[in-house]
Amino acid sequence: MQTAVSGDLWRRIAWIAGGVVLAAIALWLAAHIPRTISIFVIAAFIAFGVQPIVARLERRMSKPIAVTIVFFGLLVLVTVFLVIVVPLAVSQTQLLVANIPAFASAGQGWLIGLESSLEQHFPTLKLPAYGLNFGKIGATQMSGFISGALASVGAIAVNTATGLFIAFAAIVLSIFFLLNDTQIAESFTALFPPQKRQTARKLAAEVTELFGSYISGQVIVSAITGAVIAVVTAILGFKFSLIVGIISGVAYAIPIVGMLIAQLIAIPMSAPQGLAMIVWVQVVMFGMARISDYVLVPKIMGHSVGVSPITSLFAVFAGGELFGVPGLILGIPAAALIKILWRYFAAPWIKAQLERP
Repeated sequence: MQTAVSGDLWRRIAWIAGGVVLAAIALWLAAHIPRTISIFVIAAFIAFGVQPIVARLERRMSKPIAVTIVFFGLLVLVTVFLVIVVPLAVSQTQLLVANIPAFASAGQGWLIGLESSLEQHFPTLKLPAYGLNFGKIGATQMSGFISGALASVGAIAVNTATGLFIAFAAIVLSIFFLLNDTQIAESFTALFPPQKRQTARKLAAEVTELFGSYISGQVIVSAITGAVIAVVTAILGFKFSLIVGIISGVAYAIPIVGMLIAQLIAIPMSAPQGLAMIVWVQVVMFGMARISDYVLVPKIMGHSVGVSPITSLFAVFAGGELFGVPGLILGIPAAALIKILWRYFAAPWIKAQLERP
């Protein structure tokens, strides 16, 4: 009996050691082939994102036709974005750069007004003699900034070409993933012992549903949020409505802190058009974010990923600290994945150990 227990213990230790070694090899490969890893990761997220739509279409047609329809729709959306949205965004960006002196003047006026108000209400308060002076931003500084930007045009072009190649390769690979999802799932379950393969199939289906629903729902909700903010602020006469809409769409995908950062960015952008415009833009952004939270998310994304608010908060900040913006966006589904793995593997093992006499 003691020999059997010792043998079982050593087998578990061997499995754990093997897992650690495989994890170390995976991290080493990720550090040495970042572009290849990026292509596969992006392709996986594209496949997860469109999989719920493909699954619905697949009820009425064959899988190849469903995949073709979905990616044709994506191609149309990308074309519209490049032909219509990008030129308008570039135009507003140029206008934003041209209005930098106006932003500087507005900021300097606010500082002067704040200084006067403090001196009037607190006569004994001694303010520093040299404060922040936006007026010191002159032609020399601007020309230096422009020269530096022009010098980096070559690097920007190379990075853009690399990004386009990665995006194209990821799209092609995501199509392969979708067309061969059954074979990929079976290859995954084959890694487990025969008695565990049914559990592995359930795990793969649950993870696919989790990430698919979260990614596709988040993209749809973020796009609607950004589009509504852009349209409503444009109706109000805001000069940089499209830029703020794009920023809001991206920021909404970052839970908890995303829209707060977007609203802070929008304040100086709306400052040259007066205090009323600042207030209206903030009201529109805050109001649309709440509509998305309480109306769009329940209807489009369905049930929650099953992570408590405290865990969600920790996952967002920890993901952001470890992996930057991607970590902020994917922190919550990653926490949900850890919870699923715990339920399938760690919890049963701990229960078995506690019940062992």
